[in-house]
Order: sequence, then structure tokens, then C-alpha cells
Amino acid sequence: MQGETNLNAAQDVAVEATKAAPPIIVSGAMLFGMTPAEWVTALTVLYLLLQIGLLVPRYWAQFREWIGPNRPGAQ
Repeated sequence: MQGETNLNAAQDVAVEATKAAPPIIVSGAMLFGMTPAEWVTALTVLYLLLQIGLLVPRYWAQFREWIGPNRPGAQ
């Protein structure tokens, strides 16, 4: 039973930490001088830049493959 008690205690701590995470994150964000709305905007811009940076080369390669070696100007 001793091991089961420790497992329940660890689980309780994890559950309470999960419940406390959103307010802690918001408070931490406010300490850096940004409101939650500004953080959402900044993270959205970061996400868009990552998507553009990762997808444009992929789609460019697919486009070049689709055009094939018979495209005008190809040697």
C-alpha cells in the first residue's frame, strides 16, 4: 500500500500543477510586459512565419517537379 500512496500523491501534485498552469503562464507573460492578447498575436505571427518557411520550399519543389524537364528554358 505504501507505493500506491506515493503514486496517488504524485498524481495529485500533477493534477494540481496542471490546474495552476494557465494563471501562472498569464502572470509570467504579464511580467515580461506583454498582455495575453499581445502574446497571442506574437505567437500567431511566429506560427505563420514557420509555416511559410517550411511550406514554401516544399511547394516550390512540387511545382518544379510538376512542370517537369520539358518546361521552357530547361536544358
